Amino acid sequence: MGFISFSLDYYKKELQKLESVPVSAETIYRAKQLLKMLDDLVDEGYTELNEKLEEACQGVSRLRKYLNDNHAKPFPIYRKPLAETDVVYEQKSIELAEAIKELTGNAEKSKDLSKDAFLTELLRFCEWVGYEENTAYIFLLRDTLLPYIYYQGKNRKSIYPWLLGRKTLTMLTGTENVDDAIRASIIKALEFGKCSSFEDFCGAVLPDIQTTLKQYPEIGNCLTALLEDIQEKRIIVVESGCSGTFPMLLMSLDDRIDVRMYTTYPYLLEIYGDKIYSPKYEENRLFETLYSQDLYFRFSDLKDGHFFISKCENKEVEKYALAEVKATLNE
Repeated sequence: MGFISFSLDYYKKELQKLESVPVSAETIYRAKQLLKMLDDLVDEGYTELNEKLEEACQGVSRLRKYLNDNHAKPFPIYRKPLAETDVVYEQKSIELAEAIKELTGNAEKSKDLSKDAFLTELLRFCEWVGYEENTAYIFLLRDTLLPYIYYQGKNRKSIYPWLLGRKTLTMLTGTENVDDAIRASIIKALEFGKCSSFEDFCGAVLPDIQTTLKQYPEIGNCLTALLEDIQEKRIIVVESGCSGTFPMLLMSLDDRIDVRMYTTYPYLLEIYGDKIYSPKYEENRLFETLYSQDLYFRFSDLKDGHFFISKCENKEVEKYALAEVKATLNE
């Protein structure tokens, strides 16, 4: 029961499907996606699933062999040419809104314009999300900093940058990995809920998250207060992906909320349906690893309804971040 057991069962079934049908462009693409999910986990420091899958059925080896036998290469792992020791953050904290204002001001004066090809797709995602009156938009940073800046550059009203992630929940509760406890509600619904639609999914996930939050009242109290400051009748939460943990967390607290994500895991595509921009899971890390969204800011604090960050001191990170922001503002 849980992420490992769900994933083992999922991968065993997918491998059986791949190996029981003729090889095609579609099956090769599927194998590449399956392997990419595993490679991304390892790249982020999570090795348990790969180890257990290899132990249970040589799952990782079989995927690599399948691709190799069919002259296909795995999707690449996206890494920046920076040593971890080079990514150092300032000791002082600055309010997020002020930091974004400073960032955009510096970007406007910058001469460099990012040539990252993925920015074009990111801006198409923004256009797909759209903008409607009487609707508020919460951008879950760091991963959606550039979409927020795009909306800000278009003078959109009722847009909110929230630096809501694992570190935020740890700060609120004093407990590590609370996001995993919340994400467990999603896995439980997939494993036992027989969800065939987003409505079924919400019916299984949201009450379970609400039960989990009873153990962490600080989360509900803080986020509910932030949501109550938003007066619009509808709220769209904009997220890069993948499982939708934080959008679903917010949905469990406020029935005005809907979600828009760039992508998700293949096993969640049908459930999220038209709330997903792209089925290309393999592009998720392209979205998340842009310099401005991955390294430029780091969560520092959340107090009195305001998010605070510390900025990266690395000049190379700043250079690339400014170039990405400038390219976004020029659209």
